[in-house]
Amino acid sequence: MKYTRIIFVFCFFIFANQFIYAQRFLQGLALFAGETSSRDRYINRYPIDFQDDPTFLHARPPSHKSAELENFSVGVFAEMLKSYDWRWVTEIDYCNKGAVENELLNPITNQKRVSANHYANLQWNNYLKRWIDLGFKFRTYAMVGARIEYTVSRSTPAYSYISGKAAKLTVSPDVGIGAEFHLKGPWNLFVEEHYNPDVIPLYNVGKITMANRTWETRIGIIYRFKSGIGSVDLDCNAPRYHGR
Repeated sequence: MKYTRIIFVFCFFIFANQFIYAQRFLQGLALFAGETSSRDRYINRYPIDFQDDPTFLHARPPSHKSAELENFSVGVFAEMLKSYDWRWVTEIDYCNKGAVENELLNPITNQKRVSANHYANLQWNNYLKRWIDLGFKFRTYAMVGARIEYTVSRSTPAYSYISGKAAKLTVSPDVGIGAEFHLKGPWNLFVEEHYNPDVIPLYNVGKITMANRTWETRIGIIYRFKSGIGSVDLDCNAPRYHGR
């Protein structure tokens, strides 16, 4: 717990520092909740031939993709940059990942057990966001970036000799699409879909690797400092008409 607090405080101060520095070109602050669907993939490169592998290392664990685990996420973000087309999004996200496993307990009798692994991650994510006009009344956009995440807690009953030793601090890519709808005044509603695969394995020892892949569906509210969808005042010095 000591290291968890240190990581959390460190991320908070980085986020706060970014917020203070970016006030002059801050476009909006948002709160969101999401649904995550994730699974793990194990790759075992030990030979399947019994003569070359008499201890069944190829089955501890066998190469496979687990079933999907549904969970939730919640977070906040700030959107910045004074541009009509481009934005920088920085966020703190509490994201739950995991997998449903049909664990092979005995490769000889084929005994199995169904259980779920859970990973609770605190993330600091940064994206480059591009508004894309598709002709709708609402605004649409695409995002690409990276997530830095730390596993604050985990429960790994399945293949614990691998999943229990997975890296806690990782960096992974993220791509997403979204849409934003004007509600009233400076308040907007948005929905997003994110794809977040592990490019760097969480576990890579000997001939065994394990990595996670997560889909995250979000819905949230954003407060914009200029009313309207994706509004930005680029010409602050332009003359304004105040009437007669």
